[in-house]
Amino acid sequence: MRPLADALRGTLAALGIRGAVAKAGVVAAWPAAARACIGEDASRTRALAVEGDTLVVAVPSPVLAQELRLHSEQLLRDLAGRAPDATVHTIRFVPLRSPR
Repeated sequence: MRPLADALRGTLAALGIRGAVAKAGVVAAWPAAARACIGEDASRTRALAVEGDTLVVAVPSPVLAQELRLHSEQLLRDLAGRAPDATVHTIRFVPLRSPR
């Protein structure tokens, strides 16, 4: 009998959406990975999208962006563990835009 995860991967690939689901998985994994790395400040960040092999994360300040850059290798390892089908190799931090 084949494991359910393997069957799902095959089905997603057949539907042509495996990559999109993997990207959504890494975006969804961001809050937990960031919290494990920097604690409560993680709630001030928001993963926006995956562009190619880059996760784009909005941050409220340059100081927090720099702190996260210093931890980027740890964050990438954590994200790979939480979303193993995603192929994210870099994280780009962009300013968090306040709602209008």
